[in-house]
Parts: sequence; structure tokens; C-alpha cells
Amino acid sequence: MNHIFFGLSCCWKNAILLSGLTSQDAEMQVRLRSDLGTPKVVKVEPGDLVLLCVQRPHAAVGFRNGTRVSLQCFVQYNGPEKRLLVEC
Repeated sequence: MNHIFFGLSCCWKNAILLSGLTSQDAEMQVRLRSDLGTPKVVKVEPGDLVLLCVQRPHAAVGFRNGTRVSLQCFVQYNGPEKRLLVEC
């Protein structure tokens, strides 16, 4: 079964906290782990599409078999009656 996962809700309210992602400061790393909480794990199957806002913390788990394909692009949403516009 193919699924589409959306993680597109970018928030600026955590901008100061998220700025710590570029810091190697040990205290900031502890604060990030504490304030961001338990990571959400998305289990995917072959053929699934995962869309996420890369401005939010994220990670991909490694694997031994198969090929992981990733693509960076812009997705434009113009309302529920319109198709998504993908600009690569």
C-alpha cells in the first residue's frame, strides 16, 4: 500500500531553540533533546512518498538493502481544489 506522509507545518515560534541545531555547544544539545521531545518515527514501505519541511529537525535511518532516493524541491499549495505544484 502506498502512502503519502506530510510533515510540512514549519513553525517560527521555536526559531531560537532551533538555531541551536548549528551549535556544537553541549548545553544547547541537551536543551534540544529535552525541548524537542521524543522523535517521531515514520515507518515507510517501498513506493511510499515522504514529504517534510527540512527547516525542521529530521534524520534518515540507514539501511543495508535497496536504494534510498531523495529529491530536494519546492512544493506549492494553492488550495484543496488545486494540484500541488512541484518545482525542482
